[in-house]
Amino acid sequence: MSTIPPNVQENARRKLSKFLKRSRPGLGEPITSLRDENGRIPILELTWIRLSDETWRISGIEEHQLDKRLVDSTIVECRVFFTQGEDCHLPGIVTALQSLVTPEQAKARRFLKQHVAQVVTDSRIGASGPIFHSDRLEMDNGLGPGILLGSDLIAMDYIYGIALHEDDERLARIENVSIESALQAVVYHFNDLLHVIANLRAQIEHDLQMGYFELEI
Repeated sequence: MSTIPPNVQENARRKLSKFLKRSRPGLGEPITSLRDENGRIPILELTWIRLSDETWRISGIEEHQLDKRLVDSTIVECRVFFTQGEDCHLPGIVTALQSLVTPEQAKARRFLKQHVAQVVTDSRIGASGPIFHSDRLEMDNGLGPGILLGSDLIAMDYIYGIALHEDDERLARIENVSIESALQAVVYHFNDLLHVIANLRAQIEHDLQMGYFELEI
């Protein structure tokens, strides 16, 4: 028998209901449309032509890029999932789910919590680290250490420095980063974010179907 207070459970139900509405199929479609059969987004796609039985030549190189407007609209659409304090903030959704199931089931969902934490921590995405690096150092504009600027930091600087806000420090840090690289960083890290959102939704739908809890009383 759960010892979670009724008002806490009611708040948890409210959060899960909002999450299910905001995470409907089609979320982030401009980005998910770039995925390959394994759900990944290749950095480059090479086209080969066969010259002979043993000789092949690259005939084309395609970078997976999205229009800035499409990327910005996806950021706005998904901001509630990675912004701390929002009802749909992913770590909070896992906590809400755990409060509605039995203690044993809640313990089993600690792996889901770890899965989310690999992508979303506090108000940032890319918690597990960069997917690629820029050709410049963080300290090039007088900010950060002398290490290569990673895609995780580029993505967050673009999100909070350009797409959502005009944070001067973040703008300065990516001053020498091309808009193409910044958009690419957002696309790759948002692909991970969208995978986690889909996995979390699938777990909630499974638990509802199994009758572990109800959203309406």
